[in-house]
Amino acid sequence: MAYHKGTSLASVAKGQQDREVDFPKGPDDTISALRWSPVANHLAAASWDGRLYVYDVTDSTSSTTIKGVAAITVGAPVLDCDFSKDGTIAIGAAADKKIHLMDLNSSQTMTLEAHTSPVRSVRFVTVPSANAPIIASGSWDRTVRYWDMRQPQPIASLEFPERVYAMDAAGRLLAAGTADNNLHLIDLHADPGRIWKSVKAPLSSKISSVSLSADGSRWALGGIEGRAVAQAADEKDKNMSSLTFKCHREASTTKGGQTDVYAVNAVCYSPAHRDVLATAGSDATYSIWDVVARQRLRSFPKVGGPVTAMAFSRDGMALAYAVGYDWSKGHQHNKADAETKIVVRCFGEALKK
Repeated sequence: MAYHKGTSLASVAKGQQDREVDFPKGPDDTISALRWSPVANHLAAASWDGRLYVYDVTDSTSSTTIKGVAAITVGAPVLDCDFSKDGTIAIGAAADKKIHLMDLNSSQTMTLEAHTSPVRSVRFVTVPSANAPIIASGSWDRTVRYWDMRQPQPIASLEFPERVYAMDAAGRLLAAGTADNNLHLIDLHADPGRIWKSVKAPLSSKISSVSLSADGSRWALGGIEGRAVAQAADEKDKNMSSLTFKCHREASTTKGGQTDVYAVNAVCYSPAHRDVLATAGSDATYSIWDVVARQRLRSFPKVGGPVTAMAFSRDGMALAYAVGYDWSKGHQHNKADAETKIVVRCFGEALKK
């Protein structure tokens, strides 16, 4: 299938009410990551079933109009995914220590023998000094490595004191959250081989997710104890002070006067507005926040199971999220009939004008 640019979801949604549409049945196990193409209405989904899926969401009026256009069978859990800047290549980070790639025009695949431990995160990044598209991969082997797809070996490697648990890239920045609860920022334009700044995460437990605003000026973290934080990358940015807030918590139904706390499985900024951040949790809910006004913009009812991944479309007019078991309650609570699905919420109007 030729990979082409699609119409914006804003033009489709104009004049309509919010609506949700389930994707056709696809992944057979927990979905670990979702990513939209930067140039088309295509969505990649990384799954623990050992596959990377790509869907065409140009027509999202029903489950039957959303089409699966490609799938890479990896054979090991796929932990993250991304698209190239022109949308022609989909990549997956896998527990087999490799990066898996597919050319969506030719369906050709290739593999990079990437790390000595599972690859947790992958992003196509912009490095002006390079003369080719560059992939950054973060791994539990405590490194971030940079790849030119024309070469079998990394072109550079950056070592960290601990395992890379989450990673994102936008603008000139790459952000890597590590197991020691530090967020490391790398300036890809100045020196991709050196950590520009490290910040101790204001979270009491481990980092579960990282997101950068589209211009790279802001970062956000989610933690496993029902707390998220948003902050300007440059402390000189006076438009936004650090915001740490409790989320994905609810009054306990079994312990009087106490609160049940759930993991924040995903945080993501809207590409259309750097003030807008979404969070998703093990409590089967997701919410949208204004990080400057410091308030919740939208909240939504429970969706039937933990929300394991989410991503805004390139125009901010749709939010895809995944429902499935997230292992927050251990193996004993994993049920064979637990539902795994992808849902897209299309917004009738912009979240923030």
